Formats: sequence, structure tokens, C-alpha cells
Amino acid sequence: MLSVLILIARFISEIDFHSLTTYLRKTPSMFVLVVITSFIAYVLSATGWMLCMGDEGKKTSIAEVFAVRHVGEMLGVFNPTSIVAGDMFKISLITKNGITKQNGISSILLLRMINFLSAMLLIIISIIYLTFGKLNSSTEAIIFIMIAVAIAFGFLLAKYLLDDHLYFGKTMEKIRSKTKWPFLKEKTIDSCYEINTIASSYFKNNKLKFSLAFLLITFHWIFGALEFFIILQTLHIPISVVDAVAVEMGVSLFKSLGAVVPGQIGIEEYGNKIMLDVIGIASNEIWFVVSLVRRSRQLFWLAIAGIFLPIISKKKSYKTL
Repeated sequence: MLSVLILIARFISEIDFHSLTTYLRKTPSMFVLVVITSFIAYVLSATGWMLCMGDEGKKTSIAEVFAVRHVGEMLGVFNPTSIVAGDMFKISLITKNGITKQNGISSILLLRMINFLSAMLLIIISIIYLTFGKLNSSTEAIIFIMIAVAIAFGFLLAKYLLDDHLYFGKTMEKIRSKTKWPFLKEKTIDSCYEINTIASSYFKNNKLKFSLAFLLITFHWIFGALEFFIILQTLHIPISVVDAVAVEMGVSLFKSLGAVVPGQIGIEEYGNKIMLDVIGIASNEIWFVVSLVRRSRQLFWLAIAGIFLPIISKKKSYKTL
């Protein structure tokens, strides 16, 4: 953590403040657009969560789910226990809307799985793009490779995680028996089987809802990536949407590695710098503006979560089975 902060201090010390001032004059307009795209991303994720609730999702509204999800996510970002604290908080709040505790838990687990799988799909596509897209390969060939990977990934997803033979749980159990890794405890294996059972059961009975949830969560990631696209386009830096998605997924990996750091302070900024360098944007001034706008957006939504919290916390609980 200290080494990351030292590197960030070095990046800041190399900034041309005259150029930075010019860029900063454009931040108000890009901030508004970034807030709008992030709002759309959050709505898509909230809708995906509602779909994961199955028929019980009808007991609540998109506004309530949006508020609960948003408060939980903000808590997860700034709490050292990360997503665990956020998800437990979401479960405690969503049950006030008539959702059973069991459904709250299973829908959260299913949503996390879809989040992970959609992120992995975009990461794979990003790696292909960054590997081949920067060479002299034809656009048609790159698109063909990406489509082929998406189809293959979809097949493996359906077979490995959604099949009622519970291949995921069985695979993790075999790995545990052969490797004896200490972190793969019996409780961990039971959790793998539980997630596998929830996913396969839900998919078997709600194929359309699952597909829609996966699509919505994938677009949630893409709209999140549009932050980079908007900021860099406003600064007149040429960037494609695929570039922006690649940067977003790379930064997400950095944030995952630094999940125990409250707000991933320093980690996210370092990830921004590395991923901008990867797509050929080495300017420290641009990196600073990108990091500043993204942090400002985060603080804005943190304030909104502070408004939501007392409202949804005062709501009386429904009696659920």
C-alpha cells in the first residue's frame, strides 16, 4: 500500500499544472455525463438483482431494490470486510420489502455469480482485443474471434455452472481431495455446492430471466466503462468503447486485489494509471483528471447512499417465512 502511494506521489510530481488547468475546466460537463452513465449502470444491476429473485421480485419495486443495492454497494466499498458486509446489509434490508431471507441470500449469491461470469467474459474479450487489436489484424478477424470466444464461454458456463449435475461443486471437491489446500475447507466446498445448486435450479426454472439478468449485468459493466470513454473523448483523446471496456475491466481487477483497503484508495488510482498506459495514454495530467472525476462520482453516490440509508432503514419489516 505504501509503495503504491509513493508511486502515485511520483506521478503527481511529474504533472504539468498548466495543461492540467486546461483539462480541469472541462470537468463539470464530463462529471454530469459520468453521473448519468453510472446511474444507468446501477439501474441495470438493480434490475438484474430483481430478476434473480424470481417470482418474489414482484413483492418489491425497482426503486426499493435500487436504494437497497446502492447502500449495500457503498458500504461494501468503504468497509474493510468488502462485499461480505455490503451483501449482508442488503439481505437485512431487502427482507423488509417482503422478500424471504432465503430468497435474499440465494438472489445475492446468484447475482454475484452472474457479476463474476459477465466480468470474466468481458476480461477475456478485452485480453483478445489488447493482444490482437493493437496489431495489424483485420477488424473482421478480431470480431470473429470475440464472437467465437463468447459462444464458447456461454457453452462452458451452461455446462459447468448451470447443469443440474453440479459439475462446479464436484470439481472443487476433487481439487480439495487431491491438493489438500488449507483454504478449501469442507465449509467452502459446501458453499460451492450451494451456489451450484442455486444457479442450476434457477436456470432450470427461469431460463429467460437468467439470460436477461446476464445481459443486463454485462451492460452494467459496459456503462461503467463509458466513464473512461466520456472523460477521454471530452479531453479530445481518441478512444473506442472496446478500449474503455478493456481499461474498466483491468481497473476492476486492481480493485479486487485491493478490496480490503477502504474505498480502494490508491489502488484504483494506480490501476487507472497502468491501464491507461496499456492503451497508449501515458499523460499524467489525463490520468489525474480521470482519477479525479471517477472519485468525484463515487463521492456523489456516497452522499446519495447517505440520503437513502435513513429512509430504507425506517421501513417496517414484512413477516416472511
